[in-house]
Amino acid sequence: MSKRLPQRDAHGFKVKKVVLDSHRKFEGNTVSIFEEESLGASYVKDYVNGLRRVTPYYFTFLTHCKQRWQDRKLIDVFKSEFRMKPFSYYYNAIANGEVKLNDQVANVDSVLRNGDLISHRIHRHEPPVTLDEIEIAYEDDEIMVINKPSGIPVHPTGRYRHNSITMIMKQEMGTIAHTCNRLDRLTSGIMFLGKTAKKTAKMVQQIKERNVGKVYIAKCKGKFPLGLQTVDKPLLTIDPRLTFNLVDLEDGKAAKTLFRRISYDVKDDTSIVKCMPLTGRTHQIRVHLQFIGYPIANDPVYSSPYVWGPTLGKGFLHKKNPEYLQEVSERSEKIGKTKQSTSWYYPEESGELLLEEGCEVCGSEMYSDPGVNDLILWLHAYRYYSHEQSWDYSTKMPKWSIEGHHRGMMKLAIEEAKKCDHTETAFNVGCIITDENGEIISRGYSREFEGNTHAEQCALMKLDYKVPPGSILYTTMEPCSERLSGNKPCVNRIIDLNGDVVTVFVGVVEPKKFIADNTGKRQLEDAGVNYLHIDGYEDEILALATR
Repeated sequence: MSKRLPQRDAHGFKVKKVVLDSHRKFEGNTVSIFEEESLGASYVKDYVNGLRRVTPYYFTFLTHCKQRWQDRKLIDVFKSEFRMKPFSYYYNAIANGEVKLNDQVANVDSVLRNGDLISHRIHRHEPPVTLDEIEIAYEDDEIMVINKPSGIPVHPTGRYRHNSITMIMKQEMGTIAHTCNRLDRLTSGIMFLGKTAKKTAKMVQQIKERNVGKVYIAKCKGKFPLGLQTVDKPLLTIDPRLTFNLVDLEDGKAAKTLFRRISYDVKDDTSIVKCMPLTGRTHQIRVHLQFIGYPIANDPVYSSPYVWGPTLGKGFLHKKNPEYLQEVSERSEKIGKTKQSTSWYYPEESGELLLEEGCEVCGSEMYSDPGVNDLILWLHAYRYYSHEQSWDYSTKMPKWSIEGHHRGMMKLAIEEAKKCDHTETAFNVGCIITDENGEIISRGYSREFEGNTHAEQCALMKLDYKVPPGSILYTTMEPCSERLSGNKPCVNRIIDLNGDVVTVFVGVVEPKKFIADNTGKRQLEDAGVNYLHIDGYEDEILALATR
């Protein structure tokens, strides 16, 4: 007997069985499950509160029995796997015949078998998500690269369906999104969507085989140490319902992350940190930062004073203190129900809360709108690149990482560029150098000194080429990697400071007017110097550079 081939769409993608099942009609309904959902749900854009809402709708949950569920009671699976509603709701739903196995009414004694289809029809209420747009960073015939907003799940999951990246793109942009990588709901940043099955499979395989470099940006509590920091503590999922993960030296899965400080803000005692995960465990960056005492400053899970107490979980090993873990788990269970979320940066309660009122249609418990601790996490997937150097994609820097001080310094660098005398043989560039606390220690502009001097060179000359550790250099145009005059390139001058300049912020890349290929970014990063772009000033800087 020949094996039945899976159904595929026009682009070669397999059509999932659950998707096919959603088009079935149950008990003589005049519309399918899929049609019922589509007719009932619609988006409402709340511009006053910056939220994307979904009107309540009827929905039939469909899922096939997972391997870990086999030979277990249906009621036990609901209890251990699902957090969307209290256990009492699921028990009553099964007891009242509202849950089916293979189109037949289930009961509290039903046992799951391989291939079983579980269905449960409810009146559904989705939480609102941020109204931020899904930006397209790159697109061709095979792939789309997007900048995912924080607070929106990638796929339908738990209480979210229409308020997910794949559904928003389908319904508002007309794009069927086949994701190549995943990000947590709260994490923003770069995502790859394959347009063909072949390209999608190739990207997924590259990521799975760890042939892809990843760079994330985080805003952390405290003054992060200088130099490359390595954390290689194994991680274990403690509670799958809460997606709760901790360091576990005995039973955890191997996990390794590299960190470098980008900058430090003395005013609010936070650091912008570059994070480079070498493995892909759930919440890896968040847990590693928490463990070493620099949790993401607004993390509602791993920097919550209510959940963790004054230590915020620094160095916590749960097997050495099971009583504390029990307390942490119990407090975590209350978040979003009887207790609003908190974080180190926002210690005042601000988050979703279970209300006393119920839905007039179905009686389901209702929730308040999400708060500041629910909608955004200061963790951003900034750059993914192939180790084979066949592709390299990045997004804009997240606003929370550059607004305020860093933009202010770039504006001052632009003012320096305005001081340049006119010439046809060189660019007009401005430069600012600050110490690690953000205080300006030098500034310069092109040809400020004799000898066709460059802006970075002039600023460093004033310091006798000595800067304090942790210094940051802002330049309107990326530092030169080659000079037609034969003088020492500015990239080499920065590298020769032996890491005392930790970050170079640039306004624009160098146009290919005098030098065909500026390799400064690669050289700086290879030397351990952060190279980052502050967007929004390109037109002004280029106009000044060639005036």
